[in-house]
Amino acid sequence: MKWKNKIGVCLCFMLAMMFMFHTTALADDIGDTGGTGQGNITGTNVYTFNYIYDRNTDAIELQVVTKNPISSFGNTNTHTYTSPSEQLVLHTQNPICGNSIDNAIATMNSVGGYNLSVADVKAALNSLGYYDKGNGVWMYNGGFLTYVSAVKIRPQVHTITYNANGGSGAPGNQTKTQGQQLFLSTKKPTRTGYTFKYWTASIGGNYNPGQEYTHDQNGGTVTMTAYWRDETAPNCSDFYAIPNYWSAGNGTVGFTVRDQGSGLASVVLQRYSAVTNSWSTVRSWTYNGTTSSQSGTYTESLEGVFYYKLTIKDKVGNTTTKTSSYIYLDHSNPIISGAENTVADWTNVAPVISVSATDYFSGTSHTGSGLSSLVIRDDTGRIVASGTTSTSYTLASRYEGIHTWSITATDNVGHTSNKTVTTKYDCTKPGIDGTEITFVRPDGVTVSGYCQDNLIDQHIDDESRRSINVPNVTSGIRSVILCRVTGANRVVIYSDSTKVVFNTSNTHSYFDMNYEITADEKSASYYEIIVMDFAGNKTTKKLTSQYSLLSWFHTSIDRSTYE
Repeated sequence: MKWKNKIGVCLCFMLAMMFMFHTTALADDIGDTGGTGQGNITGTNVYTFNYIYDRNTDAIELQVVTKNPISSFGNTNTHTYTSPSEQLVLHTQNPICGNSIDNAIATMNSVGGYNLSVADVKAALNSLGYYDKGNGVWMYNGGFLTYVSAVKIRPQVHTITYNANGGSGAPGNQTKTQGQQLFLSTKKPTRTGYTFKYWTASIGGNYNPGQEYTHDQNGGTVTMTAYWRDETAPNCSDFYAIPNYWSAGNGTVGFTVRDQGSGLASVVLQRYSAVTNSWSTVRSWTYNGTTSSQSGTYTESLEGVFYYKLTIKDKVGNTTTKTSSYIYLDHSNPIISGAENTVADWTNVAPVISVSATDYFSGTSHTGSGLSSLVIRDDTGRIVASGTTSTSYTLASRYEGIHTWSITATDNVGHTSNKTVTTKYDCTKPGIDGTEITFVRPDGVTVSGYCQDNLIDQHIDDESRRSINVPNVTSGIRSVILCRVTGANRVVIYSDSTKVVFNTSNTHSYFDMNYEITADEKSASYYEIIVMDFAGNKTTKKLTSQYSLLSWFHTSIDRSTYE
């Protein structure tokens, strides 16, 4: 049997002795052992051995009493043996157990319920020796010398329990026996949202799973409590920003977050603008208690191109960050330019309507959704030109007169802008009507516009017959000039200027010119009528009077007939 088992037998034996004899010690009278050493100890009953169970220390005390003083102690009352080398002071044999020990063991087995072996108990006692590995103490009292040694014969035992502290899967109990090596269980508990760090012992100190446990105590329980740390960042199960396409409405940002550890503390929503290239915090949420799950939404009412960042923090500072996709919001109408450059006054050159459009966010030069179309319509609604960002139209002659043109720009989310422009186009020359005779002069030159009876009687008008809108809406007659041409000389003999502006209810602009050629003007080669309208169109007509003809043909015509 191992030494520890032997010691255990001794403890049980002593307990039985206490049951039988209460505080009476069990003694063996060794007799005359014939010892040697100082004191010359001889005689009968020199040494008495007593085996006493100490209830307080759960140990057996071996007392050796000698009746003869030992002079080597001098005047000291005690002396501690620290090694077997000091046995020169007093040397004895190991105690021999007699029948009294047998009886005591038998009584312990029957009364105390033990199952002790007599041989094992005797062997344990014999193995102790006088010095007990250097722990013995000799006490000198009244001329007697007593050796006292307390030996633990029953090991201390206590229980180790595990508290998962809110988790699950704690190890089962363990038992620690004094003098025996023990390692804590390697099993770790689990807890949703937390990380197991170590065990905190009720006796103080922290222990890791599988660590050696050396603490000894007599009975009781030591509790190992799990220490948790929330090292798990919050979870974002849903984070979205819509629409992910160009829209004329508002945007929506939504999220669902969860934390299974210490609980949610805050959620912060930030917005990045691709227009300003900057971040801004647009909304934040804070939570109390142990909130584990939360949802929220944010309505984006500004226009622009945005994406968002969500920062989620739990109560111990663990942080999760999520970013969204871009959203595209266009709240601004397109801008039309160039229409103002269209000629607004009457012109005989085909007007050109040239326009362009942009689609910027309000107050910026950043493009929004972009343009889908740019069209020009006439005043009947017909599209005459179209493009995306620019277009132009040169008026056809059928658009003489006054016309209003509609320009419409449309972006990709349906926003429209409209402008109108008015053109005044007159490409028809004024008309000069009257009695005309074609005559060929002797030199072969054809002369038209013969003035009968030397009277110039002409109807002058400014009409347009090609307009698709309101016919005969023209720029009007601006000037009528009558010139007398004699050889190389040109003299304006009559001039009438007008700025008559007719509204669309009138059909034409006209002027009746009457001029009688006097006798002192008969030397003229011809007369010339020059008519101009407000658009710049000019009509010229040459007229020859009878006086002129007479001067050309005076040899063959009787002039008196015309005097």
